[in-house]
Amino acid sequence: MAIAFLGTGLLGSGFVHHLLATTSGVSVWNRTAGKAAPLVAAGARLAPSPADAVAGAERVHLCLKDDAAVDAVLDAALPSLSSEAVIIDHTTTSADGAAARGARLAAAGHAFLHAPVFMSPAAARDAKGIMMCAGPQALYDRCDGALASMTGDLWYLGEDLRRAASFKLIGNAMLIGIAGALADTLALGKALGVSPLDAHSVLARLRPGGAIDIRGKRMAEGDFAASFELAMARKDVGLMLDALGDAPLTMLRGLAARADALIAAGHGADDLGVLAVDAVK
Repeated sequence: MAIAFLGTGLLGSGFVHHLLATTSGVSVWNRTAGKAAPLVAAGARLAPSPADAVAGAERVHLCLKDDAAVDAVLDAALPSLSSEAVIIDHTTTSADGAAARGARLAAAGHAFLHAPVFMSPAAARDAKGIMMCAGPQALYDRCDGALASMTGDLWYLGEDLRRAASFKLIGNAMLIGIAGALADTLALGKALGVSPLDAHSVLARLRPGGAIDIRGKRMAEGDFAASFELAMARKDVGLMLDALGDAPLTMLRGLAARADALIAAGHGADDLGVLAVDAVK
């Protein structure tokens, strides 16, 4: 099967290395051609343009920066695309952008699935991680075997193209939020004279990820019966901010402001999870 892969950055390159190990006839294009050199050495054909890359391809994968990049590359590629080809976009995009793109392509007679992933480049190369997919059921059924071979967990989310894009942003919100919380935690350790590795040892023993399963589920259900009152949590945040002084922070000052507003609105005796009250009410 002839495959085109448009966008060979870190994640795209990981995917292409895996495809080269399992199939032949992989054409690649990247805006900066030099970044594709290792893929050419591994057996890929470097195309000079998106249109050249997709000519004759039965499956076209995209792994680009954003909505604008996807639209621009598709505009360049579509004139050479076979009417039988399937376009599979792995780019993290807006939900509205994915839906509009799918509608536009369907109106032009092109098959489209949105399949963003939770994977590192190494995981893409080893076909591990999570791939979400949204689009027409019949089209997904045609492609599920090929997609399953690229990931450890293939998750079909239905025909609404907004779903895969939305789930990807939700997951990234948590991953990015964790990085922000970790940054503030290490900053607090520094302010308290605790080394970064010692601060990390607290987290390794605490294993706070369990809060997602327990408090997170209660928050999603709108259950704010207190096991850790918001007012007490805010007191602790005050102690942290006192210790930190004017240190650069990512999240804690914003969290304090949100807690203050909720306490003023009468939520001080509710559980800390009431921070989500406006999201779930």
